[in-house]
Amino acid sequence: MPLPNTSIAHALDLADARHWTRQPPKRPATRLRHLLRQTTPSALALRLFAYPHTLTRWAEGDLDGLTPAQATLIEREIYRTWQPEVRRRAHQQILDHGGCVTAQLHARFAYTTRSGEFHDPRLLNVIEDLPALHARHLFDARHRDAADDELRRILADGIGEAYFFCALPPDQQQAALTISDLHLIHFHY
Repeated sequence: MPLPNTSIAHALDLADARHWTRQPPKRPATRLRHLLRQTTPSALALRLFAYPHTLTRWAEGDLDGLTPAQATLIEREIYRTWQPEVRRRAHQQILDHGGCVTAQLHARFAYTTRSGEFHDPRLLNVIEDLPALHARHLFDARHRDAADDELRRILADGIGEAYFFCALPPDQQQAALTISDLHLIHFHY
C-alpha cells in the first residue's frame, strides 16, 4: 500500500497525470534514459541520491543496487517532468474556462489574527474548491518548480479564503491560515 502523499508538488503532478496525452515509460532504465536526456547526470544524481556514474549504469540496464526508494524517486521525477507543455496547456484551459481546482487535505491548521496565533489540535478533512487567483498562483509556482513551502503557503491562503474566512466580517479579514501538519493532499481538476 503506498504511503499517503504529503507533498503538494507531487499531488499536483499526480493530478496533472490525468491530462497526459501519452503515458511515460514504465521500466526504471527507460525512465532514466528519458530523465538523462532532460538534464545532466550530476544534477539528476543529487535528486535521486545516487552517483552520476551509477545513473548511467542503471540507464544502460544494469540495475544492481537500485533500491525501492530510489525507484520511487525516479518515478516522481518522471511525474515531475513528463509532458510539460501538455501540463501548461491543461492548466491554462482550466483557468481560462472557469474550471475548478479542488483540494482535498487532511491536516492541522494554525490561525493568525490581530489578537495572536492559535493552533487547532484537530485533524480536519477539508475538501474545497480554490479561488481562481490562488489556483493560478499555485500553477505558476509549480511551473517555476517552487519549493513545497511556497506551495503550502499558497494553498493555505486559498483554503483560508474559500473555507475558513469566507464568513468573517470585513473587519476580521486580516486573519491568516497556515497548514501546520499535513497528513494527506490530493488535487482534482
